Amino acid sequence: DPVLRAKFKGQPEHVVNFFFFVAEEAREIMAQLGIRKFDDLIGHAELLDTKKGIEHWKAKGLDFSRVFYLPQVPAEVARKHVEDQDHGLDRALDHTLIEKAKAAIEKGEHVSFIQPVRNVNRTVGAMLSGTIAKKYGHDGLPDDTIHIQLKGTAGQSFGAFLAKGITLDLVGDGNDYVGKGLSGGRIIIRPTN
Repeated sequence: DPVLRAKFKGQPEHVVNFFFFVAEEAREIMAQLGIRKFDDLIGHAELLDTKKGIEHWKAKGLDFSRVFYLPQVPAEVARKHVEDQDHGLDRALDHTLIEKAKAAIEKGEHVSFIQPVRNVNRTVGAMLSGTIAKKYGHDGLPDDTIHIQLKGTAGQSFGAFLAKGITLDLVGDGNDYVGKGLSGGRIIIRPTN
C-alpha cells in the first residue's frame, strides 16, 4: 500500500530482520520449555505465565480461571485441529450466482435475474465478489452491472464483502451481519407484501 509505505521511514529489510529476531526469541523460549514445534503449544495453557498480567492494576478483581481452564481429558483427546470439516462450500448458492452472472464477469455485460434464497444460504454474494475481485481488483465493475433480485429469507452475512458492480435486491428478510465488510456493492432489502 503506497499510502502506508510513505509513512514507513525504514526499509523493508528492517521489518524482515525484526521478524527473524522474533522467530529466534520464540525458538529460545520454546527450547527452554522443551517444545520443538508450535503445534505442540496448542492447548497447553499451563505453559502461560499469567502472573504479570493478573497482577496488573487493570486486571485487579478479574477472574481468568475460565479463560485458562484446562479440562481433564485423556492424552489421546485432540487439543488442536486434527480432522477436516465439510463447510458445504460445494453447495453454496454463490456457484449458481456466478454461473448466471458469467456474461458480466467475462465481458462486463449487464446481467439481471431473479433467484430464490433460504436462510441456509449464508454469505450470499461473497464468492461472487471474490470472483469479481480476482478479475477486476478493488475497482470491481460499473455500478449495477450485476443485479440479482432474491426472494425469501437470506441467511447470515447476506452480501458480505459485496464487490462494486453487484446489487443484491432482497424481497424478504435478512439475518444478522447483513452487508458486513461491504466493499462497494449495493444491498436493497424490502419486506414481502
